[in-house]
Amino acid sequence: MTAWSLIGWLGNGAFFSRFFVQWMASEKAGHSVAPTAFWWLSLTGSVCMGLYTYQAGELVLLAGHVLNGALFARNLHLSLRPKAEGARHPLLGVLALAMTAAVIWLSLGKARSDLIQTPVWLGVSVLGTGIWSSRFVLQWWKSEGTGRSHFPVLFWWISLVGNMLLLAYTSHLGDPVLIAAYLPGPLVQARNLMLGQGPAQPASAPSSKPGSGA
Repeated sequence: MTAWSLIGWLGNGAFFSRFFVQWMASEKAGHSVAPTAFWWLSLTGSVCMGLYTYQAGELVLLAGHVLNGALFARNLHLSLRPKAEGARHPLLGVLALAMTAAVIWLSLGKARSDLIQTPVWLGVSVLGTGIWSSRFVLQWWKSEGTGRSHFPVLFWWISLVGNMLLLAYTSHLGDPVLIAAYLPGPLVQARNLMLGQGPAQPASAPSSKPGSGA
């Protein structure tokens, strides 16, 4: 196993374990919650997978990891320091749209040259990355409005669609590290959608110390 593969599998481990932590915390609470540990693991996973996709030349996927990494950092801050409800600034909406547009632009402008010969898979990768990244833009926007980090039900629907598209794309690439990144997602997303039928209230898992997970 190469050093790059190790970094990639470490990123996958962080991404998988974050949803295990979130899943367990949600089962305990009876509804979907966002524990602080989820954001620490998400940020770690984005850094590792960002490095892996960069060296692999998959700049379409890299764009999504960069955007999500920024959103994970902001959610971590909200999780540690909740703010007043409704304190969302209008410029955040403009910034969210700009960040989503940047991901799509980078995906189109920086796509691997060999994918240009297969426009169908290029389209799948761009559409999947756009949908996959927009889920956390939506989640971030909703969290800014409530003043605390949480997952709206629509987040899980968008996650499921984006996950399936990127799973198809990475299966086409045949890279086991990238395939593993999207393989367990549908199970977690489906379970959170089931939990979303319960009490619909934004909540973060309580923590006794700043930075501790649920």
